[in-house]
Amino acid sequence: MNEQTKESKFLDAINRYAESQKARITQEIEDYKNTKIEQATEQGLQDAYDLIHAQVTRRKSAIVNETAKRELELKRELFTERQQIADEVFEAAKDRLKNFVNSADYTAFLQRSAEKAKELFGDQACVVSLAPFDKDKESVIAAILPQATFEADNRIQLGGARIYCPEKGICADDTLDSRLNDQRQWFIENAGLEVV
Repeated sequence: MNEQTKESKFLDAINRYAESQKARITQEIEDYKNTKIEQATEQGLQDAYDLIHAQVTRRKSAIVNETAKRELELKRELFTERQQIADEVFEAAKDRLKNFVNSADYTAFLQRSAEKAKELFGDQACVVSLAPFDKDKESVIAAILPQATFEADNRIQLGGARIYCPEKGICADDTLDSRLNDQRQWFIENAGLEVV
């Protein structure tokens, strides 16, 4: 072989080696670049997921808070409306009771109250509290409870009698005021007006 051919082969071998090294280095660079791109993509996806998740959590929290606030407002409105309905019903009941007090049936009502008290207290002395406007009804009760003393009670607004027996320490409250007040709670519970 001549010197030039040797040299040419040597240069070809060096070029082939350089090309293979270049190809190997280019592949390593490409692999490194692809790995870094893949890692960056995964990190970007994870960051995006975390950001979306945080935003969704914040939005859910805001919706829950807004819903709870609105629900509370609606309950307040409902409570106010139900209270207004109950007030209207009981104002109408008060008006009917005022009409009842002015009827002949009211005297019979007071007689029944006195008879119940007589069953409870017997002939023992008792104090009968009446509304000031019922002063003229004392004789109806005294006919049944002759040992009774009478007093006017401004707290009795609608009528009826509160009869107290000091010896037994018992009070029989048969006022229309207390009867109506007792009915108010029953009405709210049974008329579907309770706010839950």
